Amino acid sequence: MKNLPYLELYNLLKQEFASAEREINIPALGIKITRSKFHSKGAAVLPGRKSYYCPKHDKKFPGETTYEGLPETGEGSILHTHDSEFTCNEGFEYIIINNIDPAEPGNTFLSNNAILLFHGLNEKRWDKYLPWAYSLLRSTGKPVILFPLAFHMDRAPASWSDAKSMNRVAKERARTGKLNSHTSFVNAAISSRLEANPQRFFWSGLQSYIDVSMFLHDLSRGRVPGFAKGTAADIFGYSIGAYFGLILIMAGAGGLTDNSKLFTFCGGATLDRMYPISKYILDAHAASAISSYYLELLNNDFKSTERLNHYLSDEHPEESYFKSMLLYHHNKELRELRLRGAAGRIHAVALKQDSVVPPVEVMNTLRGEMRDIDITVDVEDFPYEYSHVTPFPLAPKYAEQTDEAFRRIMKRAGEFLG
Repeated sequence: MKNLPYLELYNLLKQEFASAEREINIPALGIKITRSKFHSKGAAVLPGRKSYYCPKHDKKFPGETTYEGLPETGEGSILHTHDSEFTCNEGFEYIIINNIDPAEPGNTFLSNNAILLFHGLNEKRWDKYLPWAYSLLRSTGKPVILFPLAFHMDRAPASWSDAKSMNRVAKERARTGKLNSHTSFVNAAISSRLEANPQRFFWSGLQSYIDVSMFLHDLSRGRVPGFAKGTAADIFGYSIGAYFGLILIMAGAGGLTDNSKLFTFCGGATLDRMYPISKYILDAHAASAISSYYLELLNNDFKSTERLNHYLSDEHPEESYFKSMLLYHHNKELRELRLRGAAGRIHAVALKQDSVVPPVEVMNTLRGEMRDIDITVDVEDFPYEYSHVTPFPLAPKYAEQTDEAFRRIMKRAGEFLG
């Protein structure tokens, strides 16, 4: 297979991925990209239902209404749709990138290993991650599965990416919110929704956790095409995908990630030590609302929120690891105990100029306040202009340097996950 430069590889994969075909063969790279359908059972926990039921404890909870009295504005129209009403978030597709068997071009190798790749916050397209997945496949030989988190990628309605309507919402947020900053059409939908109801951060995360746990169960039972019975998955997590990956490793997913490795890139800090204020992620009001909300709830031990308190209590030990990743100094003993036990299975790479997830905060979380947790945290820097959102820019003037940086990071990930 030809070793394409990063920019050329990106453009080729993006062009091929734009096809509407469910299976895409790319002979030049020796790979097949497959889209497979998935139905979410985790949607039952989302806000907007008339009642809730926890089958594990045979416990009922009243419905939750959050949006009464909102103004009839562009922003209001986003908020009036309950999370439980988005069908695209319940039925969606995950992507598998695998080698083509040279002897049988129409088939793929049956594998008993896989890598799950989790994306960043407020992402709507897989283009950025296709070269990452391809590189991981090449270096490890393991098929890479791009699994979208709740309300991301094609699990989000197309209207949230419509520049014209979202620009109106962004301008509204900038005009009505004093001291608000970094408003944009890109982050307008997620900022409006999370500021209106910060609990969404947990419930959509719990939906994702339930979905991924179910997928891992199917994978281990041989129910995913292309994979043998007994297949286990390692994890590559970027940004909020690294945050989610850490919770997945700590929680165990019913034992399905007890032996999984996790490679984090530009992620790995607790929520309060991340600074996601960006035109591409969250505006200032939304970021502040989430931080303030969970600080207040933690200080009150979640007593004011019956259903949330139930899922974050000892009755749900797996889900409760979420609260250990909210604030650095809260539940620190629980977090560090679990990380210490999984230390040999976690490797992190942070970027020196990353202002969203600063390297020191990744080290504080993963290595511990006393630096006594044996998790490797590498801090890298690149000789070009980059950011958390764009670690590998597509500008032709940086092509050679970007290619070298990309190969260096993916080589390290491949060596760890291989």
